[in-house]
Amino acid sequence: MASPETLGETALCIRRTFPAARERVFRAWTDPEELKRWSAPADDYTIPTVEVDLRVGGRYRIEMRNPEGELHIAHGVYREVRPPERLVYSWAWETDPDRGHTQVTVDFLARGDATEVVLTHERFPDPPMRDRHLQGWTGCFDRLGRRLAAKA
Repeated sequence: MASPETLGETALCIRRTFPAARERVFRAWTDPEELKRWSAPADDYTIPTVEVDLRVGGRYRIEMRNPEGELHIAHGVYREVRPPERLVYSWAWETDPDRGHTQVTVDFLARGDATEVVLTHERFPDPPMRDRHLQGWTGCFDRLGRRLAAKA
């Protein structure tokens, strides 16, 4: 189970331990085909396209289609890439540019045969946006957990 918490009005943090080696979990966050299998908030979403240029200054783009057919596109730039330890990247909604840019930091901590992931998402303009992302990330973590458990 993910351990989510809000950090003031403009940030959130989620911690979860997954039953897989750190390298495997890092790959799930950085390989486009892996991301297509879990990087949406619910199972009834589809992920038609994922693009990843995994290097500092490289860009990523994730298309998510909800059950009603609406397309939501997250994109950003990698600011730090340290396999298999850490990712830092900007996060914005291409389909809603007025939401602005936030920052995501993901730390991958070896815990024996498992990996603890600590995600910090910060610089939200307001608590409602932070809370929507907390809900979305929690769904993503649940999907990733099922994916990694199935591969264990």
